[in-house]
Amino acid sequence: MNKIYDKLLLAVALLALLASVGFYVTQSGATSTARSQVGQPADNPYQAIPVPASSGQTAIWPDATKTSKQPPLELYDVFTPPQIWVDNDGTFIFKSPISVAQSKPPFGLYLAKFERDPYRIQMEGYIEEDLSDASKSLVLLFDEELQTQVRARVGQEQAKSEFKLVDFSIERIKDNDGNVSKVVTASLLDQRTGKAVVLKHGERLYNDTTTVVLRSQEDSAIEVVLEKPSMTFETSLGSYVLEEINLDNKTVTVTRLGNEALETDPETQVLSISTPNEESEIPLETGAADEEVFDFSF
Repeated sequence: MNKIYDKLLLAVALLALLASVGFYVTQSGATSTARSQVGQPADNPYQAIPVPASSGQTAIWPDATKTSKQPPLELYDVFTPPQIWVDNDGTFIFKSPISVAQSKPPFGLYLAKFERDPYRIQMEGYIEEDLSDASKSLVLLFDEELQTQVRARVGQEQAKSEFKLVDFSIERIKDNDGNVSKVVTASLLDQRTGKAVVLKHGERLYNDTTTVVLRSQEDSAIEVVLEKPSMTFETSLGSYVLEEINLDNKTVTVTRLGNEALETDPETQVLSISTPNEESEIPLETGAADEEVFDFSF
């Protein structure tokens, strides 16, 4: 029985093989016939199409150097482009991204220095040679203008510094605990003004004037030195008036006058010491006499 099944399987396999070969031969013939029907490029050559001549004209650009001046607000920026269009009447419209409020000019000035003017002669110290007679003491003074020390006794004149030492006194004051303090004064005759001046040891004497220096971050060439209120001054940024000097707060009040051409109104600001990358605040009490005080009393 097994041999019969083997023969049947072999016969089925042979029939399948023959069927496959017949199918392949049939398809190969059909493909060759289809390929023979495809035409070659030479059988139907392409027809040339004529290229029409260009009717365009050469553009003539205007000379940029001869055009009218650009309006001040017609500015271009990468991140804030303007709006540009032509309206129904053919009018060119330009809307700037910069608002009029932002184009307001800065105030332009800051307070760089504020210092009271010291009197030109200051007392540094003294050498007390006779406890019973202070007028015999040697007084040590400092000339702020000449930047030099001057020694004088009562009655002596100092021609270079233009003063005469008229009097010198030492008052000793004892408190309830028995501690003694001194009040030392020197009286001068200012030969330049003819006025009497009293100097106290340990205190600086100031004039009635104050020096104010104003500068600008917008224009580094601006440096205005003022000494009293109601002073009007001109700068490249406009006209200003020093309205007030406040010694207690170390501030000045400055008004920038209006400008019709720039369409700006008057503006008033109170300025205090400002230090933009270069200045340091200058204290009121400065000078050589602050650095060292001598007291050679016995």
